[in-house]
Amino acid sequence: MGMRFMQPVQPPRYAPARDLPPYSYVPGHDWPHPVNDPGGHLCAAQDQAHAPPIAPGVLETLPTEPPARRLALAAMLAANSRWRYAVDLFNGGWYWEAHEAWESFWNALGRTTSEAQLVQGLIHLAAACVKVREGKPNGVARHTRRARELLGELTAARPGDALGLAPESVTAVVAELENYTPACWHTSRTPVVRVLAGSVRLAG
Repeated sequence: MGMRFMQPVQPPRYAPARDLPPYSYVPGHDWPHPVNDPGGHLCAAQDQAHAPPIAPGVLETLPTEPPARRLALAAMLAANSRWRYAVDLFNGGWYWEAHEAWESFWNALGRTTSEAQLVQGLIHLAAACVKVREGKPNGVARHTRRARELLGELTAARPGDALGLAPESVTAVVAELENYTPACWHTSRTPVVRVLAGSVRLAG
């Protein structure tokens, strides 16, 4: 059964104080590039967007023993408004924007660390959803496969392994994208479209 586009009935918000963008960017469609186009919805906020999402030096204060470090990092991210906003973006159908938001955390976490690897998996999930909206099934499959590799078996995750996200929610999103079947969809004139029935949730 293929996925269907859903108008953005917004799931529960994790960062309700922050406004959601007026549109979700899809390459090759009608809406301006959020950053490169003067009319883009992120163009005027680049200084804030480039600020580290995690304050310098904070990671060095976390425990060094892996399980304790994972738990501390998960708690820190759960309290981070930019992390919570990235989850809101993804769940509401702002996939390109969620990709950008998570990329800042991937950079902050060192790109090659185990924590950064999980964030990279989320980035690939967002990219897969963009490819759905572009109508590129090969891209959907490629990004979903890479997300599965990076995220691993979250169903057996220990507390903190999913960086404060509910593992079953992430696994359900991966499975939904793996079951994607191509359809003729065109969303260039629709500001925001969700392509997933499921959503990523914070744990607890």
